[in-house]
Amino acid sequence: MKTRILLSVAVLVLLLSGLLPALAQDEVLEEFVNADLLVDSTWVQENATAEGVRLIHVGSDLAAFEEGHLPGANFLALVDLTNPDDPIRGQIGTDEQVATALSALGLTTEDTIVLYDANSNLLAARAYWVLKYYQHADVRIYNGGLIKWQEDGLELVTEAPEIVPSTYEIAEADPEIRTTGDYVLENFDKAGVQLCDARNAEEFIGTDVRSAVGGHIPGAINLDWINTVAVDGTFLPAAELDALFQLAGFERENEIITYCQTGVRGAHVWFILRELLGYPNVRNYDGSWEEWGNDPALPVES
Repeated sequence: MKTRILLSVAVLVLLLSGLLPALAQDEVLEEFVNADLLVDSTWVQENATAEGVRLIHVGSDLAAFEEGHLPGANFLALVDLTNPDDPIRGQIGTDEQVATALSALGLTTEDTIVLYDANSNLLAARAYWVLKYYQHADVRIYNGGLIKWQEDGLELVTEAPEIVPSTYEIAEADPEIRTTGDYVLENFDKAGVQLCDARNAEEFIGTDVRSAVGGHIPGAINLDWINTVAVDGTFLPAAELDALFQLAGFERENEIITYCQTGVRGAHVWFILRELLGYPNVRNYDGSWEEWGNDPALPVES
């Protein structure tokens, strides 16, 4: 928490002092390029039960959902969007597996799906990335999720809408937003390619070891995902986020590959870079350190 606050304050000071233009590569964004992808509490109150809108609480704990959630929400376990048969833990589910999970929720390709969670939308952003990988047209995130809802003094409920199962007709996957270890190995040291390591600093330097070895992919820049969100669970404002990534050294014209341990934090940073800040070429390395750090043949820095 302390690190997150210090980084946010540092960016704000640069913005207010006028020093940022000298440090940043581009003019800082004043607004998100796709601001409509984020909805607020008022929008949720007015639209959550509208025809064609489905509010989905993404999580790992059904019991916690049942104790209290947003009115009109149904529960989606993030694990249902992963492939249990893949030897690399946490990999995205196959088209059939994801279609099964979405059908069980009664979703259709025509629905506006609004995602949120109880952890600053870390899990919601991963679910968003999965849905966009399979090219669902209209997906949004409730900015702040459960934290913001409670911060606004709004009531939680324990009942959920009845679900009528559907047959979700999943689209072909979009290969432009996901990448593999082979691709990273072939491209990580090429000009015009940058890696964003969304893990914490201890994982990055190798003192917090969660695979066979600790450390990071050579040349990667560490920007912990938690530094991109405010204490109320919302994403930092556009200018602060844009400045943060610019000051870290990311260049808009480059290809950016995000990663973490299992691609969840990487998906959160992917969402910010591609969907909110409009970086044109961003891919999430789904295998992440779960694959890279367990393969002794791959190069590692620590």
